[in-house]
Amino acid sequence: MSAFHRLQPTMCTGNLKRRRAKLYILVMGLTGVGKSTFIQDLTANAKIPIGKASDLHRVTVEVQDYVLLYAADGIAYEVHLIDSPGFDDDIVGDAEVLKDIASYINIIYKMKKKLAGVLYLHDITKAKMGGVGIRNIRMLERLIGLDKFENCAIVTTKWQLVDLETAEARETSLRTDKDFFGSMLQTERHGLDASLCRYSPKNKQRALEIIKPFLNNAFTAEISLQMVASDGPRLPLGKTEAGKLVAENVEELAQLQEENGRLRSARKTLSKQFDESLYKEFKQKSKELRRKIRLHRAARWIMRFTIVGGSIVATVLTLGAAAPAFALEPAFEKIVAGQRRVEKRAKAKLEKDLQSKAQRGGGLLSAADPQWLWDSKVKSMEDLRSDRYSIQSASASSEDLELEIARTGGVIGFAAEEGMAESDLIQDMQEISDDPFSEDSDF
Repeated sequence: MSAFHRLQPTMCTGNLKRRRAKLYILVMGLTGVGKSTFIQDLTANAKIPIGKASDLHRVTVEVQDYVLLYAADGIAYEVHLIDSPGFDDDIVGDAEVLKDIASYINIIYKMKKKLAGVLYLHDITKAKMGGVGIRNIRMLERLIGLDKFENCAIVTTKWQLVDLETAEARETSLRTDKDFFGSMLQTERHGLDASLCRYSPKNKQRALEIIKPFLNNAFTAEISLQMVASDGPRLPLGKTEAGKLVAENVEELAQLQEENGRLRSARKTLSKQFDESLYKEFKQKSKELRRKIRLHRAARWIMRFTIVGGSIVATVLTLGAAAPAFALEPAFEKIVAGQRRVEKRAKAKLEKDLQSKAQRGGGLLSAADPQWLWDSKVKSMEDLRSDRYSIQSASASSEDLELEIARTGGVIGFAAEEGMAESDLIQDMQEISDDPFSEDSDF
């Protein structure tokens, strides 16, 4: 069963003088168009799996979240690039892909985060669009909303693999034909059309230019309005406009391939709804647990001040006779370590309960990783020196500084402002967090 890639704890660049912004950009397109390559170029994350031209299967088989920290105009942007699998005319797979994408962006909406835009990548080397490609465009339109095309950029890829005249002719056809992207690029809503961009690999500056228009943008996808908005109809996945399109296609495929078992599986996936009550229950319990742990933390600090401060005063007043009182501190820290273990077990149990209830309920939260719902942040550079992280400083020119924070399952890429010194960026990466589950959270 498909599941979300575990979202690593993230960190926003920026000191107290630098404003911070956190946003999400969905990256879509058919298998093999270069979605993962684009994100790898942008984030300098060499660990992102990239497919080969000869590959017949999806390389990205589940929704993946990669983070770019980008500083510009006095703002530190934490940009989450959501790498999604393509819809490839598979009876079960297409329903699962829509379920995972819908789950992810619906949780973004529920957590009041900012969906900034959608990038749809298209391979310019393809001489014909084909039925699968056209259905993907219609899916894109219904997913984001027929009146929200300005929040989307159509990015044509692989220009280096075809002669310029041929590629430009294809680009013109894509832009003008209403069956292709013409419906999004040439609407009657002046200034509210989608944008059209070109991209070839190994060009990070161009990739940054493509995402820059979305840095200060925010919108609500139509599928979130239909499924989870408080004043919306709260439809099951298959009844949304995007879901209807998938449902129609899988019904046709099942009839052609006589795949009744797989059709039942797809229908079951499309019948799923967002688990509103379970989501609220988890958020309430997690809030209560955080509050309890913060109270524990405060009490521990009071005890530390009492032990250390009292010992110092007693030692001074008794001219050293009370110095053995300092021996109480190691004993207290053993108690603290035990209390932290209890707190982490409580967190793990809450996550396990969510997963169990989500699986039994069969709703969209069954596709979500509970870790992502905590929205944890790295507290400071010291946290990155724990066993879970390692800091890598890439070779950098004076014009482009990159720092990477590597972690099992992902890498966070950095893009600094022009002329920004490495020491300044590291200083800007300091952040005070209220996450009670960070490493050494008392310190």
